[in-house]
Amino acid sequence: MSGASGSNEITVTASRATSDFTANNFKAQAVTPRAGEPAGYCKQPNPMTTAVNRTMDCYHAPVQVDVKKNGRKVGTAKFTVWHEIHLNLKSVKWSEKITVSKATITGNAKGIVTTFTPSCGSGCQVRAGGGLASPFTLNGSAHTGSASHTFTVSKGHPRSSHTRYEFGFKKPGYSSGETAYVGSTYRCDDEDRQYGAGCVYPTRISVEKDWTKLSDMANLPGIGDNIRKVQRAGLHIGRPGSTVALTRATKAKADENRKEVCGPSVKPKPGDIWWTVDPNDDGTKPSCDEYPFAETTQGGNTYNPPNRSIKWVPLKENRQQGGILRTFFGRYHLLPGDKFYVQAGQ
Repeated sequence: MSGASGSNEITVTASRATSDFTANNFKAQAVTPRAGEPAGYCKQPNPMTTAVNRTMDCYHAPVQVDVKKNGRKVGTAKFTVWHEIHLNLKSVKWSEKITVSKATITGNAKGIVTTFTPSCGSGCQVRAGGGLASPFTLNGSAHTGSASHTFTVSKGHPRSSHTRYEFGFKKPGYSSGETAYVGSTYRCDDEDRQYGAGCVYPTRISVEKDWTKLSDMANLPGIGDNIRKVQRAGLHIGRPGSTVALTRATKAKADENRKEVCGPSVKPKPGDIWWTVDPNDDGTKPSCDEYPFAETTQGGNTYNPPNRSIKWVPLKENRQQGGILRTFFGRYHLLPGDKFYVQAGQ
C-alpha cells in the first residue's frame, strides 16, 4: 500500500485452472499447442500407462492484471501460468514445473513486480524455486520455476490436499493486488509395507495390469474365465471403459463379501472340479473364486447373476490372484474407495 496515490490501484482477475491432462483414457489425446505454451508441455504417453494416469497432471490459468488510476483503467498485463506435475509413487516428495508466460502489456502496465507464494495445507510443505523463488517483473519474457512439495504421512493416516497458488502484484504509486487459485487434489499414504509411501491423484481410474495390456489374471485358466464371463454380461462390471468400475473395499467389507458368496457352507457341485486334484499338492485343493472380487464393494451379493459368478479353481490360482491384486493396490496406492478396471480380454 506504500506509495499509493488517491484511488490508484491494481486489480487482478484469474480464471480457474483448467486441466489439460486426458485422464482415464486408453490413449492420450493430441492437444493443440496454444500461444505461450511451454515447449513439451503436458506430453503424455500414447497409449496411456497406469503409472502416468495415477501421477501426472497439467493445467493452465489465465491471469489479467489491470492498472487503474483514479478508478479508470490505464493499463493491462495478461499472461498464463502453466503447471506440469509428476507425483511420485515411491516418495512423498515431488516438484512441479511452473511457467509464467510472456506478458502482453498495454498502456501503463509496465514495471509490475510479481511474487509467487504456493501453499499446500496440513502435513504438507511447499516452496517456490527457480525463476519464481524471488520477485520478478512482468514483461516480454517467460519466467520458469518450480514448486517443491514434501508431505508427512504415517501408516493408517493418508492425507489429501491441493496446492494453492498465490500471486501478488506491486507497482510504485499504486495499491497492490493479488489473486490465487487451486490445483487438483492429491493424496499421499504409507499403507503398503512393500512399496512404502507415495502420492497419487486418487480419483483416477487405474487398470490392472495396464491400459492396453492383459492382466496376469487373464492367464489363470479358471479365474480368467470367470472374470470374462461376468465382464461379458449386461453391466460389464470392471471391464475397461465400463460404467461400473471396481472399487476397492475395506478389509471388513471384503471379509463380509467372502462369507456371503464363498463362505464355509458353499461346496463344489458335481462337475465343478475341472482339474486333477492331487492329495499331495495343497495348491490343487478346490477353492471358491468370486467375481466381482471380494476385495471390492461390487463383490458379495451386491449384484445378481449373470453380473456376478463363482467358479471352483485350484487353490494356487486363488493365491496367485490375491498376490496380483495386492501388488497392484500397493504399487499404485489404491486405497478403499479408489476405482479400477481389470483387463481380462474377451
